[in-house]
Amino acid sequence: MTTLLFDLDGTLIDTSAVVLPAFATTLAFLGAKVPTADVLRATFGIPDEEIWRQLLPEGDDALRQMAYAREQAEVCTGIRQTHVLLPDALAVLQELSSRGHTLSVASNCSQAYLEAVVSSQGLASLLTHPLCLESVGGHSKVDILFAHQAYFGSADLVMIGDRQTDVEAARAIGVPMVGCAFGFGNPQEVAEADVVIHHLSQLLNLF
Repeated sequence: MTTLLFDLDGTLIDTSAVVLPAFATTLAFLGAKVPTADVLRATFGIPDEEIWRQLLPEGDDALRQMAYAREQAEVCTGIRQTHVLLPDALAVLQELSSRGHTLSVASNCSQAYLEAVVSSQGLASLLTHPLCLESVGGHSKVDILFAHQAYFGSADLVMIGDRQTDVEAARAIGVPMVGCAFGFGNPQEVAEADVVIHHLSQLLNLF
């Protein structure tokens, strides 16, 4: 059987209803410009450090860290109170698990964010060794996939995600990549994936 490594944002979940207001209130609190929802949404899936470099380009590290902490607290509370799974995500994961595949997560999010999603969305029993950038002390998704490779072994790993960083990480460790054209990234970001899907349910035809 195969070990399937899922990105979170834009692949399994959409936390826009929680994250966008949290970004806006945090930026307003700091007296900073609040970008459009499309600009904010384009940051989904990239490392938090890079997000706040983009949103507070004139700020220093201390200001960005304060903004990140404030936004994360609001987001994690909101996730626990909101259904954030994409349509059919839970049913697809349940079916893949029932077929004997191992499911895990490789996300650029924080540990608190990952735990909020896993514990509140009915995923805990379906996932094995879910990892995020913070939990591996890494700087890019490549670091997460290397940690997964060390844990699961190199055979039969597949990365599933919607951003170019997912494609790059899969290539870096030499595993197949399934690109999700329905996610937050521009579809061109996953154009070089081994397979491109337009709905999560298409995974059931592949695995």
